Amino acid sequence: MVDLNVELLVGTTVYDANGEKVGRIEEFRVEQDGKSCRIESYLIGASALVERMSAWTLVRPIGRALRSRHVLSIYEVPWQDMDLSDPKRPRLKIAKSDLRHAR
Repeated sequence: MVDLNVELLVGTTVYDANGEKVGRIEEFRVEQDGKSCRIESYLIGASALVERMSAWTLVRPIGRALRSRHVLSIYEVPWQDMDLSDPKRPRLKIAKSDLRHAR
C-alpha cells in the first residue's frame, strides 16, 4: 500500500496506457477504513468540474447539454487501473476506450 497526499493529485492530467490524454483528476471516491481512507475510484474529466460548479444555476443546463452530446465526459476509474508510481504523471493501466462513463 502506498501513502499519498491525494490533494496533490487533484487537477493532474491523466494519460491512458496508449499515451492518449484522458482528462484531469477532479474527485475521488473513498472508503474509510479505521483511521485511514482508501481510494475506491477516481473521477477524471472536465465534466467532474462542471458537476462541482453546478451549484450555480446557470451552469446546470449547460453541463447537461454538453454531457448529453458527450462533449464533456466523466470517467470513473477503479483504483487498480491507475498507475501512481510517478504521482506527478499518473497513467492508466488500460486504454481510454475501455473506461466507463460515470454519469
